[in-house]
Amino acid sequence: MKKRPFIIDCDTGTDDAIAIVAALGCEEMEIVGITSVNGNVPESYTSRNNLNLIEYLGYHIPVCHGAILPLLGSKATEASTAIHGKTGLGSTELPEAEHSDFDPRIAAQFIYEEAVKRNGELELLVTGPITNIAVCLCEHPDLPNYIRHLYFMGGSTVGGNVNTTAEFNIWVDPEALHVVLQSGIPMTMVGLNVSNQTEMRPSEETLLRSFGTRETNLVAELLVYMMNRSVGASKVFRANMHDPLALAAAVFPECMKYEEYFGDTECAGTYTRGHTAIDVFRRSGKEPNVRVAVEVDVDLFREWLCDRIRISGENGEAVRK
Repeated sequence: MKKRPFIIDCDTGTDDAIAIVAALGCEEMEIVGITSVNGNVPESYTSRNNLNLIEYLGYHIPVCHGAILPLLGSKATEASTAIHGKTGLGSTELPEAEHSDFDPRIAAQFIYEEAVKRNGELELLVTGPITNIAVCLCEHPDLPNYIRHLYFMGGSTVGGNVNTTAEFNIWVDPEALHVVLQSGIPMTMVGLNVSNQTEMRPSEETLLRSFGTRETNLVAELLVYMMNRSVGASKVFRANMHDPLALAAAVFPECMKYEEYFGDTECAGTYTRGHTAIDVFRRSGKEPNVRVAVEVDVDLFREWLCDRIRISGENGEAVRK
């Protein structure tokens, strides 16, 4: 099987970390690098989480620093102990990387150089604010010639989780998404309209622990934190897999249904800044520019995700020998 080269661009909090672990269990993927961005927590934490995670799992994958501010330079997000914990990984503390260091290139430079090097075959999985991709487009307008597809977790066809209309990743940097949506890069959006359905439950945590690998135990630990976090608001133990669902769109698309729409994002509204304006009724008369996930088979997705994490553990055990 010819592997598909991917860069994972992320603001590594809890479910981003789970997505990275699962990606290491996807035989279709060659992860050529991981780029970091301000989002769930400041970039100083997300980049360190990425470096620590990759070394802890035994891999040698380039990790790059990325944008520390949104595209227009507004305030960086502050750590939310109520969501991802102070450093982004909840109560999990990874060992500090001792044998790895950051790639000297910043995210936008790394993305462009790898895209050109791979002559149009590179794909992007973005699980945080899309700032790095927008910066790369501003510096290199020819980037769309070299990207095969972009998959991003963000937005929603309806509703939000920061306010009534905006999903967090887009709310952090709506201008960046506006730039990316106008670029012509083929892309798939996985929003809250589907990802809010993808909760993992205590039964999945128990299953993952039964495999007994470093990867499966780490994910189980993250799930426990996420489920305990959910109890305060919903009284139900569950952990939504927002970012792993974007990974599924890339390598297991059959677990979802999609529609082609025109989309943009609101950058100026007093109450609607960060809203993803997806033309689901096709009233704008504009040509579609994004494929949008509209339905998910939750059971099929859960089964696939647990299996990818299991395989990731098996792969990791072999890498660390």
